[in-house]
Amino acid sequence: MGRIFIAALVVLVLAACSTGTTSPSADPSAPSVPAASGDAGQPGASPSPTSPVPPGEHAATGLAFAAFPDGTDDPASQIFVVEADGSLRQVTGAVEGASRPAWSPDRTQIAFGPAKIGSSALNGQVGIVNADGTGQRALSVGQNPRWSPDGTRLLVQEVDDVTSEPVSIWVIDVATAEATDLGQGFNAQWLPDGERISFRRVVDTDDGSFADAVFVMTLPDGEPEELGTESESDVYWSPDGSTYLIHHDGSLTLREPNGNRPFAAGFAPVWSPDGTRVLLAYEFDEQAIPRLAVLDLEGRTVWSGAVGQNATWSPDGTRIAVEIPVPESKIRILDAATGETLWEADGTEPAWAS
Repeated sequence: MGRIFIAALVVLVLAACSTGTTSPSADPSAPSVPAASGDAGQPGASPSPTSPVPPGEHAATGLAFAAFPDGTDDPASQIFVVEADGSLRQVTGAVEGASRPAWSPDRTQIAFGPAKIGSSALNGQVGIVNADGTGQRALSVGQNPRWSPDGTRLLVQEVDDVTSEPVSIWVIDVATAEATDLGQGFNAQWLPDGERISFRRVVDTDDGSFADAVFVMTLPDGEPEELGTESESDVYWSPDGSTYLIHHDGSLTLREPNGNRPFAAGFAPVWSPDGTRVLLAYEFDEQAIPRLAVLDLEGRTVWSGAVGQNATWSPDGTRIAVEIPVPESKIRILDAATGETLWEADGTEPAWAS
C-alpha cells in the first residue's frame, strides 16, 4: 500500500485569552434536569475560591493544543503547552506544522499529526517530541496517533492516496519507528489492558449492502473478532475496561458485565478519568456546535448547556477542555462540576494527559 506524506498548513490565531464568559443554561432538551448556572469569572483570571483549580495553578495547566505562533510569519500551526502560571510554551517547531497532540501516559512525550487542511487531513507525518520541546522527530506516515497504555506504541490510521483503498490501521513502535499493518479499519483505540484494540471496519451485510461493525483484536497476532454490536455502532471503553458505551442511532447504551441498559440520548461520550461520569453531546446549537452535558453512571444529569467539541478531561477529573470551532477556533476550560467557563484562548484540538 502506498504511503504518501502530505505536508498541510493551517492558520490559527493565538490570543492571550478572551473576555466573555459562558455558563450552562437550563435546556429542556438536555438528557435530564440541568444544574443551575453560576458566576463564571473572566477567562484567564484567577479562579474563585470555589474553583476546582488547585491554589497557585492555572485552570489549563498541562493542556496541550494546536495554535498559530503569535508574532511570527510562520503559516503552520504548532503544539503549545500551558504552564502552571498560565503562560504558553511552544514545544514543536517543524516547518510542516503540527496538530492533534497526544500526551504519552508518563507525560514525557507528545505525539502529533500533520497540520490540517480545512477541517481535516487524510494523511501526513506523525511525529513525536519530548515534553520540554527537545528531540522532535518524524515517526511514521499516518494520522490520529493514540498511545498504548505502556507508552511504547502508537496506533495511527492511514489513507492510501494512490489506490483509494479503505483506511488501514498501523501500530508504530515508538523506539524503533517500526510500523506494522493491522489491516482495514478506523477509529482504532487501545483497551486499558494494552494487549487489545477495538476498531470499526466496513463489512458486507446479508442483503448485499455494506455497514460498519466493531471488532476487537489482540496484538500482535490475534484475529479480529466482531464485538456483536448493532451495525453502524461505535464503542467507548471505560477507563478500567470493565464496561463500555455503545453509540447507535443517536442513543447511548451502557454495556456492563451483567448486561446492557439504556443510558441517555446523545453522542460523542467521553469518560471521566475515574469512570464515574460521562461527558456527552446531545444536540447542536444554532452554530452547529454540540451542546454538552455531564451525567453520572445512573444517567442523571450533573449539568448541561455548555457547548464545545473534542473534549478532554483534566487528569484529576475537575476540569474539561473543549474546542469552540466558530467563528474562530478557541480552547475553553470548563468546571467539570458545573460547566462554567474558567478560561479560554485561541487554539484548537485540546489534549490533557489521561
